[in-house]
Amino acid sequence: MGNILLGIPNSGYIILDSAGYGYKFETTFNRNDIRTKDGTLFTYVLPNSDHKKWTIPLKYVGSSDVSHINSWWSTAADLRYIEDDSFANSYYAVRIVGKKDTITKFVEPYFRQRYEGSLVIETI
Repeated sequence: MGNILLGIPNSGYIILDSAGYGYKFETTFNRNDIRTKDGTLFTYVLPNSDHKKWTIPLKYVGSSDVSHINSWWSTAADLRYIEDDSFANSYYAVRIVGKKDTITKFVEPYFRQRYEGSLVIETI
């Protein structure tokens, strides 16, 4: 498997080589299940309403990559996520989601040099 890349198209990417165990991905649909009074089940799925979400645990991330990630989060930048760079033409348009900075914890003993945290991205 190749490298996991995240970045701004035609500008630059960072390699998420410290992605570890706990990597998760899921697809969410805008779907409603409704059961009527007589017990009949109706399911409504809105067309084109699905989106993908990845949770990527990171450890030993360098300070320059952390700066990029946190600036992309704070500016709601549209990013390109390449899950395997050996298939670089296969990518997702994503944005970093969440209410707080994503990577804010220092890894001991690398104070202000290496960080850890969890990156959550969703397709646009």
